[in-house]
Amino acid sequence: MKIFTEKQTSNIIPLIVSVLFFAVAGTIFLGFHEPPINLSPFLVILILYVYARSFRKLEHMPSYIDLLLLISLITVVFFSISFLPSRLTGLPELAPNILKVSVYGISAIGFVMLITLLFDNLELSLLFAVYMAFLGIAIEGEGLNVGASLFSASLAAAMLSYRLRRRSQIIKAVFFSSLIFFIAYLLESSQTLFLMAPINFRFLGLTLVIGVFATLIMMVVLPVVVTGLLYAFEYIFKVVTNLSLLELSDFNHPLLRKLILEAPGTYQHSLVVANLSEAAAESIGANSLLVRVGAYYHDIGKMLKPHYFVENLVTYKDVHRDLKPSMSRLIIMNHVKEGLELAKKYKLNPRLVDFITQHHGRTLVYYFYQKAKESQPEGKHEEEYRYPGPKPQSKETAIVALADTIEALSRTLDEPTPARIEEMVRDVVRKRFMQGELDESDLTLKDLEKITQSFIRVLCAIFHTRVSYPKDESRES
Repeated sequence: MKIFTEKQTSNIIPLIVSVLFFAVAGTIFLGFHEPPINLSPFLVILILYVYARSFRKLEHMPSYIDLLLLISLITVVFFSISFLPSRLTGLPELAPNILKVSVYGISAIGFVMLITLLFDNLELSLLFAVYMAFLGIAIEGEGLNVGASLFSASLAAAMLSYRLRRRSQIIKAVFFSSLIFFIAYLLESSQTLFLMAPINFRFLGLTLVIGVFATLIMMVVLPVVVTGLLYAFEYIFKVVTNLSLLELSDFNHPLLRKLILEAPGTYQHSLVVANLSEAAAESIGANSLLVRVGAYYHDIGKMLKPHYFVENLVTYKDVHRDLKPSMSRLIIMNHVKEGLELAKKYKLNPRLVDFITQHHGRTLVYYFYQKAKESQPEGKHEEEYRYPGPKPQSKETAIVALADTIEALSRTLDEPTPARIEEMVRDVVRKRFMQGELDESDLTLKDLEKITQSFIRVLCAIFHTRVSYPKDESRES
């Protein structure tokens, strides 16, 4: 059973815009393309998207407007390819057009790789693979020849580019996807294996030769196209890819460098939170790289007033002793606002900004809340000492929020034995759940148990014991 129970209302306006788009696109195709194009792919992708968004409730789904933009780009590209000549002059009649086949393959594989890298969702990539296969069939009208090869190559490209962490993996994904594309095209073409008819060896030889050249073209063109468009698409769709996250994880980034120099205790705290969060994300299949990088940046607001946070004090001195609880509360809570301002100044991606604004959710600044209650028992301080939120909106931000609190509390344990660590972790997770802080994160009870076990395992490794080494008496003498 999912924790998230609030039913979100869907906006009907984007759906109306989508229908109008399909109507206009259909009119254009019917008026300018000979023969007329079958418009069934538009209906297929619309039904699949509504199913995925409303019934399956897939995560990281683009909005209807983003969907329209993606479909428009794909449709325009495929529509343009349809005007290329069907045959190259000088080649035998049975020989497929190397230019047209290659461009279809480049487009399908490239779009699916971009969608997979941008939205980190294999099921969404599957929807677009189906759409492009249907669109290829509708435009070319060659049965399953183009459709089967487009779908096979697109699906392979999606799986090979899912959560890749090195640019060299793009070349690997392109190579195998283009290979699958031409194998599928060869097997689906007339008088070849799937038709159970006598094999035309002349056609087979020509197709193999052309397939080799087309594969080489794809391997040269696609990595350049995908890498070049990736940053532009990140900006347009307001997402962050693993390749960009790896660049942001470099500790020479100005923000991280400043954090290391000005708030070293907060930096060390962020490292431990990152380790806890990454292990927890791996355990439930969340984006572990996004979680790790988000944990690096979640407390950057503390660097502006580092000495007001205990982890940055070399020799402990209660700097809040002479301050009123209300003033201390203001300083502590302000690190979220200051972190947001730093993120805007350094143009951090919105996905990372979410970790800054959501890692405390709507929780209380409990220590100073208790001090305020002691000094003014009659006052109502709860809302005043509560962070502004919002609550964590994704699994990744919820994991960092839990890890942040658990790491801080683990430092207060007198004897961090495995039993005490487990009790502390379970108590934090249970309280956050009962307070409703995880309601909007889409975490399940099964996920919470896996996260809890992961936190316990990592903390037990951090606070491991060692045997006492005997003194080296000979060296002392």
